[in-house]
Amino acid sequence: MLDSVPGGKLVVAASICALALLLGATGAQELPEGVEDHGIAAPVAMPAWGGTVATQDVDGRNTVFIKLWAGGNASYLFVDAETGESEQISPEIGGLGAYLVFPSAEHNAIYDTMGPHFIEIDLATREVRRVGEIPGGMSLSFAQSDDGVIFGGIYPSATIVSYDPTTEEFISHGAVNEEDWPQYLRPLAVAADGWVYGGIGQTAAQVVGLNPATGEVRRYVPEDQRERGQGNVWRGTDGNVYANAPGWSLHVLSGGEATEIDEAPVGRVRVDNMAFEDGSRMASNPREDVPNRVLRILDEDAEEPREVQFEYESPGLAIYSMVAGPDGNIHGATGLPLRIWEFDPESGEMQDRGLGNHGGHVNQWVRQGDLLYGAVYSSGSLIEYDPSQPYDDAEIRESSNPRHLHGYGEARDLYGRPHAMLAHPDDRHVIIGGNAARVLIGGGMVIYDTQTGEEAVLDREDLIADQGVFSMAALPDGALIVGTTTRAATGGTAVAEAAMIYRLDLETRTVTDRWTIEPPTAAVRDLIVPDDGLVYGLTNDSRLFVFDPENGEFIHDEEIAEYGNVTGSQAPRTMAIGPDGAIYALFREAIARIEPGTFEHAEVVRPGPSITAGIAVANGRLYFACGSRLFSYDPGWME
Repeated sequence: MLDSVPGGKLVVAASICALALLLGATGAQELPEGVEDHGIAAPVAMPAWGGTVATQDVDGRNTVFIKLWAGGNASYLFVDAETGESEQISPEIGGLGAYLVFPSAEHNAIYDTMGPHFIEIDLATREVRRVGEIPGGMSLSFAQSDDGVIFGGIYPSATIVSYDPTTEEFISHGAVNEEDWPQYLRPLAVAADGWVYGGIGQTAAQVVGLNPATGEVRRYVPEDQRERGQGNVWRGTDGNVYANAPGWSLHVLSGGEATEIDEAPVGRVRVDNMAFEDGSRMASNPREDVPNRVLRILDEDAEEPREVQFEYESPGLAIYSMVAGPDGNIHGATGLPLRIWEFDPESGEMQDRGLGNHGGHVNQWVRQGDLLYGAVYSSGSLIEYDPSQPYDDAEIRESSNPRHLHGYGEARDLYGRPHAMLAHPDDRHVIIGGNAARVLIGGGMVIYDTQTGEEAVLDREDLIADQGVFSMAALPDGALIVGTTTRAATGGTAVAEAAMIYRLDLETRTVTDRWTIEPPTAAVRDLIVPDDGLVYGLTNDSRLFVFDPENGEFIHDEEIAEYGNVTGSQAPRTMAIGPDGAIYALFREAIARIEPGTFEHAEVVRPGPSITAGIAVANGRLYFACGSRLFSYDPGWME
């Protein structure tokens, strides 16, 4: 065994406090003159995908186990299903905490991966033990053999690991497949004969098999049949494993051999983690309920579920975006889960609300008239929000306010990761661009007419096929200037060597000119066009360039290092024009002012905590985020 971490409320309180400091929660820190900390926008958390399990405590009481996730922080929460009394335990490990856990009734334990560790949580003692090390990443799949060994499939290396709770032996069986892209090894299934099988995606689907006793690895989908997507495996009630994949038909896997079949002769072995032993069960999606600190339990003989209120601590969710609303308030969104927050500068009141059980985020907001429009990851959705009307906390496609206008379907593969959004100065169009949500190279764009509801969708082939849309601005003549990214979506591999900017005619929907950024950079993170008509851009490697769209020439390019790296989340709006006509730009360490015409820049203020997102100008202040907290600064408009 490796070291153990005892549970307890004091432990989690200390770790959450430490993480809050990391995220910029520096309310007690003395701030520079003019800087104000408005607090955490959304002090909530969500259950990890596959991270909620109906269990019993040591006294046999129904207890809900929740792997609670808030950005880079994960903790384990035990909630009494009758009283709502809760205990929160920290694993004292950072890492990607959004993914599933695996309950084992035989061992009265739950298994997880956090950071570089394979973890066992003893349900009787609530002790967290680090029982092995994984090669980075996290497990996206678990399975248990008939003799009680727990197997995990590790992203992104496609490594299979195992832990035997009886012998306390942990083994890394190595990578079962080699690719030059991140591999999603999920699901796993263990056959009655001991062979372990897994599905791999997403650039090219594969199905693999491992004999843990000998170390033999087999791959089943021929290279010429592999297609984009995910391999799938499941255990049948006969003890065999069944598998299929895009481009590869249904097969039965037994003894390491794959045999093609027309249909599975038996049903699947299914596990219901939502049901308690006494027949009662969790009656709704925990992803919707946990952020609101409520569970719905349907008792065995009841017709309607009862609500159980509970509490937990959270350092808050990372702020992804913000915008100044027509009501004078600052509106924004957090990520994972999506919470839409509102800050009233007059009262200092902050409130956050969900959008059903949406686990994504609004990457960017814009204002067009009296309405706000948001671009949502990973559906590529466009939503419309009227701050003057009641908020409807319902599923994204069912909510009346915000209202879903466009998304899902082809949007996922064109701008499911919406990096850029623009309210066109014609006062009617809203435009979204980005990358695919997963795997694919390049991205598309949707041009939405807010007056008629008409939408024009541009495919990657209509733009720059091997590059995504990362930033955009409107030129004085109404055309768009677009900055690209060479990076592929998650699970994909980049092809282009240098990002570029290009001109898009809004009427003909065609690219009329393009210019490569030199020296090469991976992405143009933001673009802005002040009154001088020139295009000011910030690159991924912290360079400021100025482009003259009239003659098609770059007239200025310099590296800016004194303010820290460029900042911003998936849709980095890092520049805004102040009332004085100057450009204000966010960097990790400082806010800078750029003078149009002379291109001179100077530090405005260093707030202390790292700047992570923004930017909104309202009420005589610049608003920005430091992790989960909203800050603002009064520049006096450089009097």
